[in-house]
Amino acid sequence: MYAPKCLVLISRLDYADTFKNCLGTIYTVYIENLPYTLENLIGNILGCIQVPPAGGPQVRFSIGAGDKQSLQPPQSPSLPVTGTAVYFIFKQLGIKNVLILLCAVMTENKILFHSKSYSHLTESCKALVSLMYPFRYTHVYIPILPAPLTEVLSTPTPFIMGIHSSLVSEITDLLDVIVVDLDGGMVTIPESLSPPVPILPSPLWEQTQELLTMILFPNLSQADLAFPSLEKPTNYPKSDAIIDKELRAIFMRLFAQLLQGYRSCLTIIRIHPKPVITFHKAGFLGARDLIESEFLFRVLDSMFFTTFVNERGPPWRSSDAWDELYSSMNEILKSEAQNKNLIPTHIQELGKILFENECPNQQIYAQKVLRPPDGSFHRIHQPSFPRISNEKVELIINDGMRKNCISHRLTVLRNQMRIIPMGPRLPEVLDVRPAVLNSARRLEVLKTCVAYIFENKIADARKLVPAVMRTLKHRDARLILCRELFGYVHGNKAILDHQQFDLVIKFMNKTIQNSTGVDEYTVAAALLPMSTIFCRKLSTGIVQFAYTCIQDHPIWKNLQFWESTFYQDVQTQIKALYMQRRRQIESNKESNIVLDDVPLEEPTALEITAEQMRKSPALEEDKKNELAQSEESTLYSQAIHYANRMVSLLIPPDVNAVGPKPKQSFRLDDNQSVSNSIMGSHSLSEHSDEGFEENDALEVGGAVGKIVSRFIDRVCTEGGVTSEHIRNLHDMVPGVVHMHIEMLESVYLESKRHPHVQKPKIQTPCLLPGEEIVTDHLRCYLMPDGREDDTQSWIPAEGALFLTNYRIVFKGSPCDPLACEQTIIRAFPISSLLKEKKISVLYLSHLDQTLPEGLQLRSSTFQLMKIAFDTEVTPEMIETFRKILTKARHPIDEFEHFAFQSYGTIMHGTAPSKTKEKYSTLKGFAKKTILRKFKQKAPTKRKLVTSTLDFDTLGPSTEAIDTHSLDDELEDDEFETNTDTMPRVLTAKDVERMRERSYVRDWKRLGFDDAQNGFRITTVNANYSLCRSYPALLVAPLQINDAALLHLGRCYKSQRIPVVTWRHRNGALLIRGALPHSKSVIGMLKNSTGSNTMSHDVANYHEQDKYISALIDSMPKNISLALAQYNLTGMNLSMNSLFLNASDESSYLNRGDTSLTPEVNRKHKSALTAGSDGKSNNWTDSLKPKSNTIKNNSSVSAATAAYRKLRLYVLGEKSQTKSGINADLCAEFIAVDYADYRQSRIAFKKLMRACLPSNTTNDADQTFAKSVEQSEWLQQISSLLQLSGAVVDLMDLQESSVMLSLEDGWDITAQISSIAQLCLDPYYRTMEGFRVLIEKDWIAFGHRFAHRSNLKPTHGNSSIAFAPTFLQFLDAVYQIQKQFPMAFEFNEFYVRFLAYHMVSCRFRTFLFDCEVERFDLGIASVEDKRGSLSTKHHLLGNNKCNTGSDDEGVYPMDVRSKAQSSVNFNRIGHSIFDYIERQHAKTQIFYNFMYCVRDDVLRPQSSLPALDLWPYYTNEELAQGPPYDLELTNADDEIDLSELRGKRIVVSAGYDNIEKSNPNAFVCLLSDVRQAETERGYLPQKWLQVWDQLEVPQMEELTRKSSLSSILLQSHGKLAHKRSTLEILMKGRLSGYQDKFFHPHRFEKHPYTTPTNCNHCTKLLWGPVGYRCMDCGNSYHEKCTEVSLKNCTKYKAVDGVVPPNVNISQGDTSSIASSAATTARTSSHHFYNQFSSNVAENRTHEGHLYKRGALLKGWKQRWFVLDSIKHQLRYYDSGEDSQCKGVIELAEVQSVTTAQPAQIGTKRIDEKGFFDLKTNRRTYNFYAVNANLAQEWIEKIQACLQ
Repeated sequence: MYAPKCLVLISRLDYADTFKNCLGTIYTVYIENLPYTLENLIGNILGCIQVPPAGGPQVRFSIGAGDKQSLQPPQSPSLPVTGTAVYFIFKQLGIKNVLILLCAVMTENKILFHSKSYSHLTESCKALVSLMYPFRYTHVYIPILPAPLTEVLSTPTPFIMGIHSSLVSEITDLLDVIVVDLDGGMVTIPESLSPPVPILPSPLWEQTQELLTMILFPNLSQADLAFPSLEKPTNYPKSDAIIDKELRAIFMRLFAQLLQGYRSCLTIIRIHPKPVITFHKAGFLGARDLIESEFLFRVLDSMFFTTFVNERGPPWRSSDAWDELYSSMNEILKSEAQNKNLIPTHIQELGKILFENECPNQQIYAQKVLRPPDGSFHRIHQPSFPRISNEKVELIINDGMRKNCISHRLTVLRNQMRIIPMGPRLPEVLDVRPAVLNSARRLEVLKTCVAYIFENKIADARKLVPAVMRTLKHRDARLILCRELFGYVHGNKAILDHQQFDLVIKFMNKTIQNSTGVDEYTVAAALLPMSTIFCRKLSTGIVQFAYTCIQDHPIWKNLQFWESTFYQDVQTQIKALYMQRRRQIESNKESNIVLDDVPLEEPTALEITAEQMRKSPALEEDKKNELAQSEESTLYSQAIHYANRMVSLLIPPDVNAVGPKPKQSFRLDDNQSVSNSIMGSHSLSEHSDEGFEENDALEVGGAVGKIVSRFIDRVCTEGGVTSEHIRNLHDMVPGVVHMHIEMLESVYLESKRHPHVQKPKIQTPCLLPGEEIVTDHLRCYLMPDGREDDTQSWIPAEGALFLTNYRIVFKGSPCDPLACEQTIIRAFPISSLLKEKKISVLYLSHLDQTLPEGLQLRSSTFQLMKIAFDTEVTPEMIETFRKILTKARHPIDEFEHFAFQSYGTIMHGTAPSKTKEKYSTLKGFAKKTILRKFKQKAPTKRKLVTSTLDFDTLGPSTEAIDTHSLDDELEDDEFETNTDTMPRVLTAKDVERMRERSYVRDWKRLGFDDAQNGFRITTVNANYSLCRSYPALLVAPLQINDAALLHLGRCYKSQRIPVVTWRHRNGALLIRGALPHSKSVIGMLKNSTGSNTMSHDVANYHEQDKYISALIDSMPKNISLALAQYNLTGMNLSMNSLFLNASDESSYLNRGDTSLTPEVNRKHKSALTAGSDGKSNNWTDSLKPKSNTIKNNSSVSAATAAYRKLRLYVLGEKSQTKSGINADLCAEFIAVDYADYRQSRIAFKKLMRACLPSNTTNDADQTFAKSVEQSEWLQQISSLLQLSGAVVDLMDLQESSVMLSLEDGWDITAQISSIAQLCLDPYYRTMEGFRVLIEKDWIAFGHRFAHRSNLKPTHGNSSIAFAPTFLQFLDAVYQIQKQFPMAFEFNEFYVRFLAYHMVSCRFRTFLFDCEVERFDLGIASVEDKRGSLSTKHHLLGNNKCNTGSDDEGVYPMDVRSKAQSSVNFNRIGHSIFDYIERQHAKTQIFYNFMYCVRDDVLRPQSSLPALDLWPYYTNEELAQGPPYDLELTNADDEIDLSELRGKRIVVSAGYDNIEKSNPNAFVCLLSDVRQAETERGYLPQKWLQVWDQLEVPQMEELTRKSSLSSILLQSHGKLAHKRSTLEILMKGRLSGYQDKFFHPHRFEKHPYTTPTNCNHCTKLLWGPVGYRCMDCGNSYHEKCTEVSLKNCTKYKAVDGVVPPNVNISQGDTSSIASSAATTARTSSHHFYNQFSSNVAENRTHEGHLYKRGALLKGWKQRWFVLDSIKHQLRYYDSGEDSQCKGVIELAEVQSVTTAQPAQIGTKRIDEKGFFDLKTNRRTYNFYAVNANLAQEWIEKIQACLQ
């Protein structure tokens, strides 16, 4: 009785309110027991009420219960009825949410409404569907979903459903359903929805929102006005129903605008027996320029749109309100654009039409509906519902039906059929719209060019080709080209000659390539018929059609393109069919009307279809069948035609070719999207995604046949072709494919034999004297390689690749037609080739061609050639080129390098013969004998045979002289040691000539030949018996004899003993050597135990002690500096003393002899370099502080105390062994960090990739600057400058000597030594001095140029990488030059010149590893003879600047004398420095006009911000190639600037030589002088003579007082330089005891709201980017956290541990060293008392352990703490106890082992939980709770012990 009841009425009619009233009346009669029978009421509802169709009148009725009701049908059957539902959903959700919901529904997404009201669900679903009008929702539609059916929500199809809000919590995993909360007004779109919901195109989205706001919030526009309008709009306020209809009107307008022109894209493919209409989607999107609209793209693909086309596509049907709106929308928008006030008016008018559709009668009928009283359902006694009599209801229904059938008063006239208006038209296929982008002139050029082609005026046509190619970038030009080409088609075949054919194909390919989604289908469809018309005759009976040359475009593999094009052609044929019948009918008519002469406009296909549909009901069946058969035949014939076209364009012409070919992929677009090439939609294919694995003819033919068959099935089924015809088509396709493949075979072969269009002429490059081309040129293209920022217009270039005996050269012209007259040269020396890689499939965009073969060549001169070989170059030619290149890159002999092949002095019989006989060379003999057995045999002794000198007096017997160890020499990449046994014969004259070598003369300049200075120049290594890699003459202390030096060599790696190379004016020495062997003196300096623990091993090296002591004794005695003189202590003292030592006394501003003129510079230079005794009296001592600059302070208690300075600093490696220190030596070891040659290789490779990326990247995260930073190249240069700066400071300010004892002594040692000398000695900053510096510290001291540059002949088959050691040195020189532009006589080009020819092998200077190799090959002896002659030549010459261009006076015999001798000889080539001297005499290309002679010490900044990337790595000059071969670039000729005066010069970066094209003022003035002398008939003087004769004008010296700010500015750089030196010393000291004092920082991010200084780099730290240590509070930048000292100052070292070399009684506190020592000492002892034992951070491990007491005491549980910082194991009574009960020092622990079990007094024990700790005094017994804990304790303790 109390069960819920439900009355249900089911109907397909949409009159919900009427049904609700009827059911309510029945319920009222039942609940109130009214005197009406329920059978009568039900029978009247079902049988007596006649519901009129749409457009009928209002019906008034009663169901027999005293009620009065009315029913009003809508006027139109297609317009939805909404009431106020639309207004309701807008009120609930808002404008934006409703718009997003509409977009979601239109793109077929799943929508789920939920609300607490079922009626709200119904209204909302109805409203959302009605907004889609004119589209009809055809998917699942359930406004109210019952609770038991909630699993329906998992359906994969789109739907609109509604559920009660109480069911929302039970529904989960709706990952692709948009949920709408009606009550909360919220729309939830899942993040995982894919693809996301697109929105309307941009202008319509904003316009729709604006219109909706105007309707929903009419007062919003005046809400902010001070004086709003008082006039209220008409019919204000509006009812909800009116607002509802106006909202719907906005959406009707929206879809009318969105679909404007859609009827122009309807394609008619059948009319009879029923119309079949398709829609050209791509044409519609392209014509509307909406190809990028994702919303419209998905709408056109939806089922709604298919239904829309089927219902509204036919041109003959009844129309509704939307059709009328669509046809007039264009005029409405035009009027609204002129008058904005018309917009609300038009919306109201359209809303009124919609309102009248639902409520046509304005008279309101008063309805009477029974209603139960309130609370009736709460009654306790509910009447029982009576049982309904079926018979009685049936009788009433039948009676009512009879009455209704008799009455015809409700019959409604159906809407009249009519022709649907076309509305706005879209452009036709070749209908060109006027566009601003294309001027009439451009289009005229295109038409003229096409006319020239077909008139066979090829020369005139080619001139216009570049302009036409640019014009084809625009759409209108592409369409006009198609129309122009089609205009020259006459018949089915147009045979062209070869040049005509090539140009037409070029235009067709460019047209399709430039086509975008807007016109891609249109252009391809227009060119499709021409692909089978244009052809050329290859030979008799063989014709090549255009389709074989235009296949490489994705549009041909798009199946939808073929379908749409097929339908367009079918429509054209159907239209022609009916037009022909129409003309026949009209011609049969007899008419005399005058208007017949007026041609009528040709009807469209839709108009013809409408006419046929109108006539169709009246036609006879036979006539209809005849028409249908004609249409079907048309479709069938077109299908045959298109099958042939598809076969032609899908089968590649090389299908029968033999050999490897790229895989052809026939993946066609199979979906109903617009185009894969347009929208990037997914392609569906039956075949493999990777294409076919075997591209043979049968497989390709089968694949194409399947594609064509699939196409036939689709279009013929759509068009209604008979099954018999479809079967015939399928049977025809294999035959067509087979015939086409056979035909292509001969065409392909003939096209390959046919000569191509004439290619550009090959330009032969200019060659150096002696340079020859060794291979045939290879025609190729120079491809872009990712670095053409300045050369984009020059590359790609077309030319040829040449290989000479010196270079690899590409020479050609740019492919860009605007720059094709220029010349492009890119070249590099063969010997600099780093990597050669074969590449394939290179695409040339300008030719739209893919070349199969290519090479990528990378050079160490920072050059990259990415070459694509022309098709005429065969793979065999490329392989031959590669083999010759490899052979030239790795010659088998030194004399095969270009330096010895081209020119130079002829050497008579001094070098061994380089024949290939067995054991004919020292190297071959060594390889066959000594190296094979060197492990078994003792080192071979070398015996010196002399003729005039008795070398036995120089030392002991030769048996004591060991050769260098082979194991020390051979590294992972090193070469075979040439341990030859052949004696070297020297004469006294030879030794005398050795004394004339440049580095010996430099030592004499420094005073090393003066016994008063404590040194001598020894000849102990004259026969290279002491050290093979050292020079013949060395500087040695006077106290050390040669025998001691020979014994000393055993202590050092490769016998490279510490040798003095330079001497400061204050007496400080610069010493260089290799790493000592174990227990050497360097290791002795590192020990921290004191001098009283010297081991027995050190005693064996007495020679080392004596040698080091002799070096130290030769230095000046210590200078005592009073501490009170400075009033400074500790770190501040040291840094400020350094600052004072570099005070303004030596600055540029305050020197009295400051002059920037050349004359004074030359005088100063001559005074500096004239004397050779090395005393240099004009050098001033800058170390003496001014006593009057600092006031005395009585607070300094140590005023009278003098502090000893350390006299020698040894910079070495951390890996050197530890041994005792001799305090008497007064020396200190400093461990330094540096990048060895292996790390520099890695940095070089990364820098090479950054500067030469080989391909363009669009990765925003991988920029050029970031790549350079990640290479760490500049970081290594910075470290190099920092180390060199430390040497400068120690020698100049500290007056201490420095010994470099790093690696083998020939890489980093040479870098630091030479850079330090460059900064300290201004002589080395001249051209002459820089040459001496390189010849001394690099060439003489054995830097391994041949190995580091990979030039050693024995490396032919090895994989040794290029090591840029010397390049890094030159980079550092560039950085110093940049910071001190007036300090160097040579310019930056000089440094680049050396960097280039370091690896070019054009000069002999950098080809060998050491001096002994030059001696053995006879080069050294010839250089010595040349050196002695050169010295005499200089002495006899009056002008010191006259370097002499007459080489006969310099060389004993020159190649230019053409003298030939019968004896064996070899050319020894030129020295690069001799070459530079000769060029310097001719031209000023190497000279720095800003040079000013100074004796200042340079202190360059080494921080990264102060460094620049060397332009040598990035710059190039494509006009002439690298500018470093001066004969090729004509740089040695005087520049005639007179012709350039008054003319505009265009200089292109990356192409022109800027220095040559735009010279500086000095060059221009010197040119003017030369020209003036020439005009007056004088013999022009050399530029250097003119420069020397310049008179310096008198200048008054300006004096000014320095302000505090200027002083700080001047001193800032110097102060930063000293800080870097202190940092090196500190790190070196701390590295000695970090094993005892180590605890890392614990960093956390910390925002610095106030400015703070970084504790590492001292720079400003401000903002949310800092890091702070949680323990010690230090502040760091993020990048500084990795390089800062790793010790946290909160934790200090153990008592008694003092850092090495920190002696309170020693050290000069005014020095750098004492500052570092004081800091380290403070770090050791400060805050140690605050070290708390119960701080958690100090506990490595802790826990409970049982410990056995001493003697007879038992086991007791204690809390143990393992402290790795204090190196202790402490125990407490409990974990909370802070008082330690005992300590076990881990230093005394000998072992930790497991122990046997014992009784400890507990019930259960783990037998594996026992372990013992053995110390020097006793053994401790421990027990852990279980075996795991015991094992963990053992491991932790052992870790601390290690």
